[in-house]
Amino acid sequence: MIALAILSILFASALPDMSRELTGRQLRAASADLLAAINETRVQAISQRRVVTLLAKDGDLQRGWLIVVDSNANRSADESEQVLARHMPPPGRLAVRASFTDTTAPFYVAYNVAGRSCRAGHPNAANFGTITLELAGEQRNIKINMQGRARLCDPALEPATCASI
Repeated sequence: MIALAILSILFASALPDMSRELTGRQLRAASADLLAAINETRVQAISQRRVVTLLAKDGDLQRGWLIVVDSNANRSADESEQVLARHMPPPGRLAVRASFTDTTAPFYVAYNVAGRSCRAGHPNAANFGTITLELAGEQRNIKINMQGRARLCDPALEPATCASI
């Protein structure tokens, strides 16, 4: 009985660490998935030689995202437009915020034929900024620069170069 009591105390003390580790893994996975989708959008724009857009499903990244050839630049996936990829929603408690030079709703990330980030209706106008993903107090940022290069960073480890929104 004493050994069982000691084991249960040790197990109970390890639960918060296990929970934090699981949360960290979920955040890293969701961040990596979104970064991969952004990079895929860029690759598709270059290979298809047209503007390709990553859109939040139903205007909300909490519902997932789509990679679309948004030929009419209305920042939505119309029935006549080609959907290149779909991604399922991230974990339910994940908060996603974005701050870009083009503040027009809904959120999107578009790339032109040169692989540069651009505005939906203006392929030569740059659109760059930061996407912040947060889960249980931890954050990851995806920074997209003027040339369209996206990188994933941790603002806790890189406060000078990975500022949050």
